[in-house]
Amino acid sequence: MTNLFEKYTTDSVFRDRFSLTPEYVPEELPTREDEQTRMVEALSILLDPFRPVAVNIAIIGPAGVGKTTLAKKITSDLQSYATSQNINLETHYVNCHSFRTKTSILRRLATDKFNIQGRGFSDEEMMEMLAKKLSRENKRIVLTIDEAGMLKPEDILGLMHMNELFPPGVGRISIIIITRRQQWSLMLNTHLSGRVQDQINMKKYTREQLKKILSYRAQLGFYAGVLSDEVLEMIVDIAATTGNARHGIEIMLRCGMIANAKKTSVITPEFVRAAKNEVYPELRPDVFNDLKMNELMVALSIATILSKSGGLVHTTINEAYQVYKMFCEQYDIKGQSKATFRLYLDNLAQLGIVISQVKPMPDGSRGRRSIITLHDIPALIVKERVEEAIKKKVQNKLD
Repeated sequence: MTNLFEKYTTDSVFRDRFSLTPEYVPEELPTREDEQTRMVEALSILLDPFRPVAVNIAIIGPAGVGKTTLAKKITSDLQSYATSQNINLETHYVNCHSFRTKTSILRRLATDKFNIQGRGFSDEEMMEMLAKKLSRENKRIVLTIDEAGMLKPEDILGLMHMNELFPPGVGRISIIIITRRQQWSLMLNTHLSGRVQDQINMKKYTREQLKKILSYRAQLGFYAGVLSDEVLEMIVDIAATTGNARHGIEIMLRCGMIANAKKTSVITPEFVRAAKNEVYPELRPDVFNDLKMNELMVALSIATILSKSGGLVHTTINEAYQVYKMFCEQYDIKGQSKATFRLYLDNLAQLGIVISQVKPMPDGSRGRRSIITLHDIPALIVKERVEEAIKKKVQNKLD
């Protein structure tokens, strides 16, 4: 009997499916050559073996314009070159969807890079231990903080202040901040901007740029003949409405999966139309997997209310909180207070999953109330993705 997985891989339209996933960092970054040059110029000072200094960079722009890919590509090349030159430099990446405080970032850094168990120590104690280790080993760290808007600006500033633990003129911890423009504007209200040596602004892609990027990824991801020029143009047109390359790449990935399921060797326009209805550029594909269980309960309560027959436009905090408590009981999760529920709601809003607004009372009476709605994503889709993420977490706990 033929193994099902063997048959899948031999009959697949994918040359390299991984090259179409969000985790993939390509060898080339078409249309981002200027940004690459600018980052290399800013970080090259870290390659001076006799003068340890620190550089802080901010990469700013909307979703899907290659901020994370740019940072990962450049830091990977930086570490590779430093190693070849016997320069003791390491890079480290954290996403604030998973690490939302200075403490959690310090613990991960201490554990992964120095085998220091951070639990039981204050932030100041951990920073001192890290500084001593870096000095003793003559090492430099480049820390990339993705989705930095999830952190308090004071936390990022605190990480930058670690360089003050070294002698004057010495810096061993460089930081790359990745964030969206609106969140960066909020950070500028602190002393953070004065600590950033370079700010790289990344705009939405033009249609011409998207065509270059998607053509490149199609060549990596599919065998020749799978994606025709005509069908590629359809995907480019869709992505051009958002200026979001990730949107187009996700559509290509989904089209390939549909083609495999239908056992055909070509992607048709109909597959593109179907994929377009399943891919939403507002959300990263794995955003729900990074949520805490209580946050998933909040998202599930909102999506459940808004997916009721009749298609409700919005709900209220009181209504969502009651449904949240019901789901907590159903999944045997300890429900939190309404104040904590609001904090979870704020996190979901920062991630772009929900919109929370304060509006006048509908009956015209004095006062205002908070209403909650979703971005341009069907409530049923959000509900399905949340339930899938909950299922994974429950399964991992059982395993």
